[in-house]
Amino acid sequence: MFSGFSDETIQFLLELRFHNNKAFMESHREEYKKAVEAPFFDLIEDLGPAMLEIDPEMEIRPRKVLSRIFRDTRFSRDKSPYRDHHWIAFRKSGRSKDGQPFFWFEFGPDRISWGCGIWGENREAMNAIRRIILREPETVAQAMASCEANSFRWGGETFRRFKVPSGVPSGLEALYRVKNFYIERVDPPYRWAFEPGLAGRLKEEYRALVPAWRLMTEAVREASEYIPDMSPAALPGASGQEEG
Repeated sequence: MFSGFSDETIQFLLELRFHNNKAFMESHREEYKKAVEAPFFDLIEDLGPAMLEIDPEMEIRPRKVLSRIFRDTRFSRDKSPYRDHHWIAFRKSGRSKDGQPFFWFEFGPDRISWGCGIWGENREAMNAIRRIILREPETVAQAMASCEANSFRWGGETFRRFKVPSGVPSGLEALYRVKNFYIERVDPPYRWAFEPGLAGRLKEEYRALVPAWRLMTEAVREASEYIPDMSPAALPGASGQEEG
């Protein structure tokens, strides 16, 4: 049962930040397992049943849900081999993380965040969100309003030059322009990470994101099945707009 992260968790991650090398990690591996990995696993196990209620296909095995301590340094100037923070990512079992919806929680010495989003780029899913906005504007507006009412805000990169059709409500115009999409909890107090009630809080707040989760999963499903309409008026790309 999750009882909160501890001072030992923070201490280990800070030491790893300043001694980010294989020798340090090898000599402190048991400390890492106890101070960092164990509380994350406890949190994942506590959240598991609630995540299956949200989506029965959700992957809840701790080692599949928790991020790796090793960094991928192939395309980074920073060659530090280890992360000084961790995150958990619940997504449908058996799916690649790229372009797929997921619920996340991230914690490190100077950060705490959670929400749901589509991992990385998925151009076709963003195009599907645009079609859903045109087809079911009230449903999308209600999903966004539910998130805002529960202290979440949506974010992501948007196209600056992008023609929005007249049928899109004014409150959804910015969302229609998205390149990528996530919904994040607004300014959660850092102290919550050290409280036993964090797991219960995350369960309730993830449930509040279910309408957004359904929007994202429907967009990804529709994108995988979509047969493009090649007519001049088809979306996206109508009237010379920049495509998603």
